[in-house]
Amino acid sequence: MSLSENQTKLIHRINRIQGQLEAIKNTITTEEKDCEKAILLLKAAHQAMKKFGEAYIHEYMDTCFKEKKSTANIESDVKKAITAAFSL
Repeated sequence: MSLSENQTKLIHRINRIQGQLEAIKNTITTEEKDCEKAILLLKAAHQAMKKFGEAYIHEYMDTCFKEKKSTANIESDVKKAITAAFSL
């Protein structure tokens, strides 16, 4: 199965987020604590997750419209996604 360009971009975003999370984990396990670095890493990971979520929803919507899913299904799925996003 071949990935679209947008799917590849989403995978790259996930990989960057994983790298940021690994960096956070490393700051926890090191002897020298750098509080400023830890806070910046947390902020970057949080922002990256928000941006990933936005990009993922856009990709999902594009796919739904291309596949001509029913409006009711799309509306239901979007409402579920919004509820899930704001209940975190």
